[in-house]
Amino acid sequence: MRHYTKDSTLIIEGEFEAISSGINGGRACVECLFNHQVQPGFNHFEPAQYLDRLADSLQIRRPYFGLLTAVNMDDLCVRTDDYLTTFVTAGITHPSGFRVKDSEAGTINIILVVNGILSEGAMAGAIITATEAKGLALMEMGYDFLGTTTDAVIIAYQKHSSAYIEYAGSYTEFGEKITGTVVRCVKEGIRKTEKRNGDGNEYE
Repeated sequence: MRHYTKDSTLIIEGEFEAISSGINGGRACVECLFNHQVQPGFNHFEPAQYLDRLADSLQIRRPYFGLLTAVNMDDLCVRTDDYLTTFVTAGITHPSGFRVKDSEAGTINIILVVNGILSEGAMAGAIITATEAKGLALMEMGYDFLGTTTDAVIIAYQKHSSAYIEYAGSYTEFGEKITGTVVRCVKEGIRKTEKRNGDGNEYE
């Protein structure tokens, strides 16, 4: 795996089996994962086509999974715990007025890259564990919501790994690594965004 930022985009290259809840998501073999920073107020009626044009402009290899965020890529949080690397951009919009049913959205994007082969169940389970960890981080920070309506998760493992991981529940070793890295990254990301915005009243 190789990762770097280019033109406000986190780019992760490799040979991955992956599952994504993002714009062009699903289950696929992909050669690139990316998370791109858009301008606040971004409103594109054809996001999948936007991602394709963006991939072309950045010379990103296909197939890929891509995510969008208004969070400044300088506030990207990356943590590695043994065979797991976690990438998070964390933004929330108007948190003081947020209610699950009626608030406008921010975005928390989570990408997990595993140096180990995951079972189909572990891939699906990792989404649950990462989402639970995101909610835990928000609750521990005092928020009264568990996420935003545009959050996305990508789970990817490197195809030529030797280790095999069967389960991803929160009581497994793998699940504990997911919980630990996601909680820390979400908290760190929100604090970075709050500091960037100065008064803490507006979030991406």
